Formats: sequence, C-alpha cells, structure tokens
Amino acid sequence: MNNRSNCSVCGSVLSGKQTLFCSLKCKNATHQSYPAQRKRGIKRKLHFIEKLGGKCSRCGYAKNLAALAFHHINGKEFQLDVRALSNRKVDPILKEVAKCILLCHNCHAEVHNPKLNLAKLLIEPTALTTELPPPNVL
Repeated sequence: MNNRSNCSVCGSVLSGKQTLFCSLKCKNATHQSYPAQRKRGIKRKLHFIEKLGGKCSRCGYAKNLAALAFHHINGKEFQLDVRALSNRKVDPILKEVAKCILLCHNCHAEVHNPKLNLAKLLIEPTALTTELPPPNVL
C-alpha cells in the first residue's frame, strides 16, 4: 500500500492511503508551513531562472535572485512570484514559464513604461502632461 509505515513527522503508524503524514497537522507542520513554502518557492524560482539562461535577457544582470523577474510576452494566466511558484503544481508553472523571458527589475520597468525615459523627460518635461492628470490647485 504505502512505502513508509510511519509518519515522517511524528512517527505514528500510517493507515489507508497515507504515504508520508498521519494527519493534516503533521503535513502542515512541515510541508505547508510558511518557511517550507518560501524555501520551495525560492528553490523553484532558482530552477526556472537557470532554465531561462540565468541572467537578464536584455542587459545580462545576474547578481541577485530577487532582482530577476519573469516577463510575460503574450499574456499571462498567473504571476510567477515566489508564492505562486511554491503553491502551484509544476506543470502549470512550466507552461507559464514557457511564455516568459527573464528580465532584471530595471529592464522590466523599462519594458512596461517606455514613456518614462529620463533622458527624454529631462529634455522634454512636457512629454508627461498628456499622461498625468492636472495638478490639484489649492
């Protein structure tokens, strides 16, 4: 029936279809706890970042895991953050990662906000007036 005869947390005898944990309490203590989810999410993010080349596809940045983001090219089903990576099954994550390129947060911001180019705004400060609401007059 099962490969293990005892709960991996408390050592209680397993019964029925139980394979690792004897109860939800034991499962939540290790697998579902916040530290376990965070560790799983970071491990998965690292795996998928390496799968996409390990660095920003635009500028080559490859220093900090938190500074790298998955940029969806053609729409998205869900966001690929550490929480989503830790709590979803691997197959949907693989399908979502296939729609992405890897960008650092600076390049990601530039891709999503090309009109906020500092060089252009410093030369032509009125470039934003069409996008911003009129200032509040006191």
